[in-house]
Amino acid sequence: MSHPGEQERREDASSVEPSTPRSSIWQGFLGTASVVAYALLFELARNLVVNSFGESTAMTVLAGTLRWLSVLVIAAAAVYVGYRFVLRYRERVRTARELELIADLVEPGPRVDDVEEESCPASPRSVEALDGDIICAVLRDLPVGVFETAALLAVLTAALDASDRLPLERVAPHPTAAALLGDLQRRGIVTPAGAQRYCLRQAPLQPDPTAVRAEPEWRAALTALVHYYADRATRWAIALESVRFAAGARRWFESEEPYLRKLVTACVALDAAVPGTLVPELVRIGDALDGWYARIGMGEDDSGLATELCAVHGLKAFVLHHDLAWLRAGRLRERPQRYRPRNLSTSLAARWEHRAALRLLAESPTDLAAVTDRLEASWWLLPREDVAGEVCALINLAVVHIGQGRLDAAQDRLELAESRTRTGRDPDGRAHIHETMGIVWWARGEPRRALRCWQQSLTAYRTLADDHGTARCLQHLGSAMTVAPEHGGTLLGADPPLARAEVQRQATGWLAEARRLHPAARYVEHYRAQARSSLRRHGIRRVLPHRTPLLHHIDRWPLPITDPHST
Repeated sequence: MSHPGEQERREDASSVEPSTPRSSIWQGFLGTASVVAYALLFELARNLVVNSFGESTAMTVLAGTLRWLSVLVIAAAAVYVGYRFVLRYRERVRTARELELIADLVEPGPRVDDVEEESCPASPRSVEALDGDIICAVLRDLPVGVFETAALLAVLTAALDASDRLPLERVAPHPTAAALLGDLQRRGIVTPAGAQRYCLRQAPLQPDPTAVRAEPEWRAALTALVHYYADRATRWAIALESVRFAAGARRWFESEEPYLRKLVTACVALDAAVPGTLVPELVRIGDALDGWYARIGMGEDDSGLATELCAVHGLKAFVLHHDLAWLRAGRLRERPQRYRPRNLSTSLAARWEHRAALRLLAESPTDLAAVTDRLEASWWLLPREDVAGEVCALINLAVVHIGQGRLDAAQDRLELAESRTRTGRDPDGRAHIHETMGIVWWARGEPRRALRCWQQSLTAYRTLADDHGTARCLQHLGSAMTVAPEHGGTLLGADPPLARAEVQRQATGWLAEARRLHPAARYVEHYRAQARSSLRRHGIRRVLPHRTPLLHHIDRWPLPITDPHST
């Protein structure tokens, strides 16, 4: 789902009763002690009825009813315990599967400047001597002309094995993909283009592209190429939500996003030539890029990727993928119908409701009650395993409640969201929960609690390499120190001793860094100007004669606070 909105609006909510989306009454009722108590209560009532009124028919029926009520209470508790056990088991299995997918990933290191990369031509040079070479023709007509070594080996293997899979056809033995790659390199058909990358330099004139695309070698090679990158993008998208791999995943997407976009765009342009088996692979790349765009603060179709995926030939045969692409592109005007699997269907419907709520908030910012209803409808539809979706809906509900002035309701939503992330799921969402909780505490007049929440959130965002989250927290902390510098010791410690001017001076550095990380952040310049005015008013040259009045970078980061429940 899209990242939660950050609007903070005010409205008198005295006429709106708070409604808890999912009550915890069943958890309290079906607790072990409660179950035993209720069962004993019904049994005691039955004995009192029998002993007091004798063995009449009416009393016998009433006694039997009370006994069955105690049995039903125990049965309901057993069903609930079994249901919770199944959910926990499925969660463990899903988590283990995701950890297994990313366990062997090796993170790319920080970018090295001034490294020259070999340039590749827009199209390979046509060489008549290569005419009739089907492998070279297949490479010529693939959507891209630059390949990672592993991807190129997968493409060559698929092309070489394609004929072997045709029934009743005998083919001559062929070389391995590694041997063929070495031969292509010796002949100058492909040449190295940087570390473990190859560029297609030469290609045949014949056969023409239409004939090549009808061959099984081309379809197999294209499928192998897209499948390779779909697998990698999916794994790195999972790693993006992992505390351990988040920074490396960010660097991977920054490096590979242009290539993935080019691959998807070129495949869409093939239209009817795209094999049907390729559609789910293109959707997987789209899903991974959607998660990346959400992480860096882009809208679902700001890049145009969702619109491109809507045009994939054969997408209509995959109803769920079709509806999801249209939803991201803003073309899905009606709530999706129910279809199997049900959890995916309800998840898509919840996402539609969530988008409708945000659209309503943008169009009617004063109608917060209607926005709340939409968000709660989205919450109810979400399947229990969609932790990120639940967190997103609950944070948005909290933001709307803050705008309504219903701080108790906002805190309730955030505490519920926090409880859903204690297992380690959705660490970025958990950081956003703490950030929003800081706003609640500040509005309640408890600045120390607010600062602690923002410190926790900032520490998590920096670990996850989330620049926009880091920028928001620096803005919160910088603006707080601008207006309340007496709490500077909480963020900077007591060594060396602090003065008001030094606290506000450090705050200007945090605000400057917030602007650098997130240029679209609002109010940064307003609070920098306020800090500058305060420093001049209190005479910074007199208090700190050897210090620069304003900072344009961070001199001292706020003290980190680790989330005690993070894993």
